[in-house]
Amino acid sequence: MLLLASASQRRTELLDLMGIKHKVVDQKFDEDSVIETDPVLCSKLIVEGKNISARALLSPTDKNCPVLTADTLVFTPSRKIVGKPENYEHSRELLREFSGATHSVFSTVMISTTEQSMLRTCETKVSFKNMTKEEIEEYVLSEEGVGKAGAYGIHGPAGKYVTNIEGSYTNVVGLPVHETYEILKELNIL
Repeated sequence: MLLLASASQRRTELLDLMGIKHKVVDQKFDEDSVIETDPVLCSKLIVEGKNISARALLSPTDKNCPVLTADTLVFTPSRKIVGKPENYEHSRELLREFSGATHSVFSTVMISTTEQSMLRTCETKVSFKNMTKEEIEEYVLSEEGVGKAGAYGIHGPAGKYVTNIEGSYTNVVGLPVHETYEILKELNIL
């Protein structure tokens, strides 16, 4: 049984689509404690912290199970790392910056066993159409982007603003499926 240390419904759904039996477990890592400005390193440090935290909280019956942690962050065109928006105004700022531009989404996935661990980072470039002020406002007020890295969910209504994707779609949803599958194979979990 794979343990998923994430409350993300999207990650659960993607593992279900892969046919991976799993259960959700807690982790208590403070993502804000990572102040790295390089998006790849930042993502890796967060995922490692989450994995260590999750392993420390496992019940005795789960101690020998593999633990999966993941993190998705957005690297804006102005070269800033952002996670989930702080409020409506922050969401508006992000969507204005994405409008008519291309940004990167990074997800790192880590799976650890009692003997070893592996992690991989995936980058996807996402381009948005030029959004009108009204489109941005409508999307922000719909609250569909609340709790999502970069203030949008590509799998929902925001998809209508996306003009191009270079790389893994599932990475932008929150879990790079191919990379996850390859790690599970290499660790002989599948």
